[in-house]
Amino acid sequence: MEKVKVGKGQVLHKKGEEVQKIEIVLSGALALTDGDEVDVRLGSGTVAGAIYLPGDVYGFDYVVREDATLVTFDYTSEDDVADAVTNTPAIAPAMAAASMEHTAALLDALASVEEAAGILCKELRYNYNDYKFLCAKLKVEPKRYPMVEALTRPEPSGLVSGWEAGVCRAFCGQAPALKKMFYPLEQSFCVEAVMRASATGRRVREELEKTTKMIVDTKAWTADFVATFYDVRSRVDTQTRGTSTEVPKISNAMDVILSFSGVSTEIADAFRKDIKKFTETSDRRAKSDEMRRLRMSIAKNYYDIYEAAFFKSMETSHIPAEVRMFFLFGFVDEELAGTSNTEALYQTAVSWEEDPAGEILPLYEWLVKIYTGNAIPSKNEFDNDWSEYLREELRTGAIKQQKADELLTDRRAMVSFEIHNMFTSANKVTHGQMASFVPVFCAHNVIRPLDKCLASPARVRAALERVLDIDFSCFYRPTLISYPELKITHFVYNTEVRPYMLLMPNFGSRGLMWQEIEGVKKTTPAHMVLSVFHSEDLDETIVRMCAQFRWEMCRRIQGVRYSDITEPSLTSEYTNYLQFYKKNGNLSNDMKERIKTALQRARNDYKNVFVADYVMYIQNEAAGLPRLNKLTREILFRYCTLSKKYRKALSSNPQFQPLLERWGVTQGAKAHSIDNFVKKVQKMKPGEEIPKEIAEEVAFLRL
Repeated sequence: MEKVKVGKGQVLHKKGEEVQKIEIVLSGALALTDGDEVDVRLGSGTVAGAIYLPGDVYGFDYVVREDATLVTFDYTSEDDVADAVTNTPAIAPAMAAASMEHTAALLDALASVEEAAGILCKELRYNYNDYKFLCAKLKVEPKRYPMVEALTRPEPSGLVSGWEAGVCRAFCGQAPALKKMFYPLEQSFCVEAVMRASATGRRVREELEKTTKMIVDTKAWTADFVATFYDVRSRVDTQTRGTSTEVPKISNAMDVILSFSGVSTEIADAFRKDIKKFTETSDRRAKSDEMRRLRMSIAKNYYDIYEAAFFKSMETSHIPAEVRMFFLFGFVDEELAGTSNTEALYQTAVSWEEDPAGEILPLYEWLVKIYTGNAIPSKNEFDNDWSEYLREELRTGAIKQQKADELLTDRRAMVSFEIHNMFTSANKVTHGQMASFVPVFCAHNVIRPLDKCLASPARVRAALERVLDIDFSCFYRPTLISYPELKITHFVYNTEVRPYMLLMPNFGSRGLMWQEIEGVKKTTPAHMVLSVFHSEDLDETIVRMCAQFRWEMCRRIQGVRYSDITEPSLTSEYTNYLQFYKKNGNLSNDMKERIKTALQRARNDYKNVFVADYVMYIQNEAAGLPRLNKLTREILFRYCTLSKKYRKALSSNPQFQPLLERWGVTQGAKAHSIDNFVKKVQKMKPGEEIPKEIAEEVAFLRL
């Protein structure tokens, strides 16, 4: 005999382990569970393991539900159960009552599982008949599924309604009186109650294992039919929906998604169990170890399912509405999402309009772009892109050179890399609440109406254009080119490269720039990420993302000398200004105090201070509302010059007049220089159009 303490969440015994001990629960609680259909509580006084014989294997897991204290005994024969009762006389009456309650709970679980088995068989038979009807509507020949045709509703064991069950429930119904007047009379009465409960519980447990196995096997045997049925039903729904705005009833969405993805039974079952547990949890944002493990398990399986479903979608021309909702919004379950949200997600999914320029993309469409070879994966959290990642794997010996060469152009591997690197990280970051994040769509995360916070490509495009209407040169960058035929070896022109804006399938509050370029080439687009349902002000978020790009792109261009004031740039001038603001005679004491506060708020991160100032510059200063000090305004105007429309509107503003005059002189000199350059080129190639890069620079200087 030994007393032990076990913590909440610990797995005391796993399914398949040999039964060698029995445990008396002195305090706390255990649970006999398969994580899905069966979950039976074992409270104080219960003899855990007594429903097995020595040498049997556990058919279910025994999990600690509440911190518990146990007394353990070696278990070599049935007599050991009786000895456990006689060796603990003080709690023998409690053990007798708890054992009967445990067996009664097993009977209830058996009744529930037998009902679930009957419903499963009934639904499969019904769906099979419906499948034939739907095939007729589609004018296709239905496949035969002999396993479904031969399926019959299982006969109940009879244990739930038998005399043994009646005796057990009678013991439970009279438990207070028995504990007071019967069990204390003679310890043998306690032994009898425990042994009777154990014997009955053993038969119930065997039937419970048999029925749960039947459910698992039936689901496995009919998986092909279920996948085909949901596919056919979805095709009919799509065909009959037409232009109707009526929302069909979404049910069994998770089954549709899992069937479509074709993931293994282990992943599908684990995901179902986790989602069921998560749905039934009252505090889904809890920071306990148990909830943390649950969220991690959901996330791991979610991304595996997303990957499998994506590749399946590349092999078929039809994607069910539920799967499209999964791809776009992370939707997996109508109960978890809520009825009204499910309807809104459906309507949004079926009416989704793509960005004409192909630059603002939901995550799914971005993966399609990678899969078809029209884009390359983003950098991972270690700032390595696909080729750099392969070189690192090669360097560490994880792969051989031949494998690295094969993977370099393997589109499936690229998509997998993107899902398990950028997607997993950016999805969590854009959500905003990283500690409580789960990638599935949940009603409790929805804090604003979905239609009000949908970051559709059109809305994101409009918000971006509002920024570029002010800061016209945001995505222009200097590029070097040569024209040997014109004897020009060095010509620098400004070219615009718009970013990719990727919409993460979550309800979140953040947007950020993921990377400023692809690889090492400076004329490649940036990657920015944003929640598809954005709870904050979308305009301000887009402004912040543009500010982040401004800073990082300048750092990229300047290289290691990004903070060297001898090479004037946005980052070097801003860094110098913030480093030495205390000694700057052009700043008042009040203004210096504001800068100090701004630095403290930004944790001394100059980039964050710049982002906050840039937001005020775009949203306030451009409209003639002064919010910045003179030095900040000068730096921002010099490197983030306002567009012609705003320069004209501010031409009479005394705070901008000197800036505009200096800019006009500098810009006039540049325009004069490029005009002379164009004339020189035209003389060398009379009658021919000037190169498009030179034309681009001329146009840029006119903006």
